[in-house]
Amino acid sequence: MGMWRKARAVEPPNDLANRLAALIDLVDQGIRAQPNAEETIAECCRAGTPPADVARRGGRIVSEYARLHREATDLGCEPGSLQERVAELLLYHATTVEDCIKLAFSKFWSPNAPRHGHSHTGLGEHARTLRESRVALQMWLNDVRTG
Repeated sequence: MGMWRKARAVEPPNDLANRLAALIDLVDQGIRAQPNAEETIAECCRAGTPPADVARRGGRIVSEYARLHREATDLGCEPGSLQERVAELLLYHATTVEDCIKLAFSKFWSPNAPRHGHSHTGLGEHARTLRESRVALQMWLNDVRTG
């Protein structure tokens, strides 16, 4: 008795093109938010007590990246795919900003204690990788559209 595999449905080119275009739009939004994320990370790492608006702005950035991540995964991500990697990068952006905010506004921190700051490299390689992924997605979309 043989094992039958369920045949994978081939995705129509238009559907793939639409999903890739939507993913590129999400990546573009994530790239546009990178300078604000980097600035927030830097402000969280400075010595002294960070202004309260840093936490508010950072919270909005975290929410934005979390939304982008959710929408990217909603487009469908095969394990190991470029789409999955892009979704992971968007989530990484959210968690990096969130972690910096948690460090800067720790509930265990005494306002009377001197704050020496901490070092962080910002979004680092992941920011560059997201921008490079955008280029790869655009090339893939161009290939799908040209047939």
